Amino acid sequence: MSQAPDSSDIEAAVIATLLADAGPGGLRTLLPDGVFMDEAGASMVDGAAATRFVIVSLIDEHDETAFGGTAFEDALYLVEARALSKINGAQLPPLTIKAAAARIQALLHEQPLAIPGYRLMLMARESRVRRTEIDDADPSIRWFRRGGRYRIIASPQ
Repeated sequence: MSQAPDSSDIEAAVIATLLADAGPGGLRTLLPDGVFMDEAGASMVDGAAATRFVIVSLIDEHDETAFGGTAFEDALYLVEARALSKINGAQLPPLTIKAAAARIQALLHEQPLAIPGYRLMLMARESRVRRTEIDDADPSIRWFRRGGRYRIIASPQ
C-alpha cells in the first residue's frame, strides 16, 4: 500500500516556485531576504532581520472525500510580498513592492505546479491584497504589503 501524500508538500511547492525566480526582475532580486511560511525568519542573504520577503500562509483548506479517501484538497493561501519602507536609512523604491506582487501573480496564477504525490487541478488568484502597516512606536516606519489569495486544488495520486 502506498503512503498518502503530505499536504505540506503543496505549500512547499509554492515556496520552491517563488524561491526559484531569480535573475534580473525576478522575485529573489526584488525581495532578496527569502520566502517563508507564516512568518519571516532571518534573511536568506545575510542572516540579519528580513526586510524584503514573501510570506505564504494557509487561510483555509478542506478535503473533498470520495470512495473512502480524499478525492482532492482545496486550499486557499495568502501569498504576500512584504517590504520595509526604509532600509538603512534609504527609501524603498516605490515600484519594488508592485513589481514583486506582479511576479507572484505571474508565477502562481494559472501556472503549472509540480507537487510530489499530487496532480494539480487548479492554481489561480481569487483576490488581490494591498495594505500598508504603520509602526505603532514610530509612524515613519511602514511595511508595504501586496499579493493575493491563491486557490490551489490538487488531488492525491
